[in-house]
Amino acid sequence: MKKIALILSVTILISCGSSENKSTEAKTNDINTKESVENEKNWEEFTVGAVGNTMSEMKFDKKNITVQAGSWVRINLVNEGVDPAMLHNIVFVKYGTRKEVAKQSIEAGPDLQFVPKSSDVIASSDLADPGETVILEFEAPEKGNYEFICTYPGHSEIMRGYFFVK
Repeated sequence: MKKIALILSVTILISCGSSENKSTEAKTNDINTKESVENEKNWEEFTVGAVGNTMSEMKFDKKNITVQAGSWVRINLVNEGVDPAMLHNIVFVKYGTRKEVAKQSIEAGPDLQFVPKSSDVIASSDLADPGETVILEFEAPEKGNYEFICTYPGHSEIMRGYFFVK
């Protein structure tokens, strides 16, 4: 009887050990699959400078950005300003909605980093302090013409450009 109990105990331990190995293998495969999917994404990367230290000087150093539909976009927003009042973000919006989104951004306020919760907003970065770089990553929308702006109050009329998805 003791031999049977011992054999059963050993069998249970062995079967538990093998299922743990399968579980570990499955987790490893999941991680590898996620990494491989991440590496398979078609990335298009741009560095956009937010330049100037006064309202009349400030602008984005790129007027146009063109990407392929379905690609993944990485924007490195570099705030080249030094004046503490020169906070900037980059917000991608549906074409023709720039002024409305800018108006809504004031209502959104600093808690939302001046980005309204709107279906017109495609993607938005965090605010970049002077001398700081922030990174925005998003999947390009369907083919079409879009715009990008800085939604910090008073900046959108000057800090803007066009985003073309081919």
